[in-house]
Amino acid sequence: MKKFNIILTGLFCASLLGSCKIGGLELQKDYEYKAGQPTDAHINKSALQYLRDRGKTPVVANDTVFKYMQLGLEYAGLDPAEYEKAGRTFIFLSNNSIRVLPTTSSTVNGQTVVRTTSPIPTAGFWFQFQILEKNPDGSQKYGADGVTPITHPATSWNEYSPQTVKNYFLSLIGQGDLGFNNLTVANQSLTSILPVGTAAGKESTLGYFVSSPTPNYTISGARPITFDYITNTGKGFDPESKFNLKVTNADFSPMVLNDNANVATGGLIATNGQIHVVAVTAFPSRY
Repeated sequence: MKKFNIILTGLFCASLLGSCKIGGLELQKDYEYKAGQPTDAHINKSALQYLRDRGKTPVVANDTVFKYMQLGLEYAGLDPAEYEKAGRTFIFLSNNSIRVLPTTSSTVNGQTVVRTTSPIPTAGFWFQFQILEKNPDGSQKYGADGVTPITHPATSWNEYSPQTVKNYFLSLIGQGDLGFNNLTVANQSLTSILPVGTAAGKESTLGYFVSSPTPNYTISGARPITFDYITNTGKGFDPESKFNLKVTNADFSPMVLNDNANVATGGLIATNGQIHVVAVTAFPSRY
């Protein structure tokens, strides 16, 4: 069996769109996370309303941090009511969790101006889980080894099947309450609303992502990310439709999703559950 592995290391953002680098790229800064600063975590609205208030048509001008999450949900046709049901834990995706575009900066009249240089993502879900390219006859394009598929980063949700996108978001809605009030330094699993045994479509590398219900780490403690293009054992989603959360002692980001993504903003208390926001790729599998 031939598999392709990528080892993830612990390089993640400290704030919702915090200042950090992924693949050598500086991410856009939104606001600073200050550890130990007392704030009221209650947002006094449902998870759905919070999403919409900071989505395509924000309450505060330019505060479109969940725009691409909202676009994905609409493309997938996921029932918005899922974000209004009570007693849930919601993993929200900031724009940078979905796609990070390359930029350049310059100084104009004493002000720093940042410009996007390409519509092709260099990080985020669209970059991590790339689209498989096809030949004119519809067959798969392969590299010189005849095994590795030729892929390209997605530039919109439309390049994935609506069902794959829908299942991805379903895998990030937990049935139950997990937050700072009950998490520990050990992983705790929460069952999502994604049906058990669901597999991702094969239009992207997500469909070849090998997931496991048991821990699988390298000797250095890193998490191996495996894609199986030979025997097609990859399913993409967690086989038990669960996700893990834990807290750490690090000041910069004390909550971690699936041993992969540090939560940028965690413990937001909506009227129907808790919201935890990630600003990097959220892998839909515990291990």
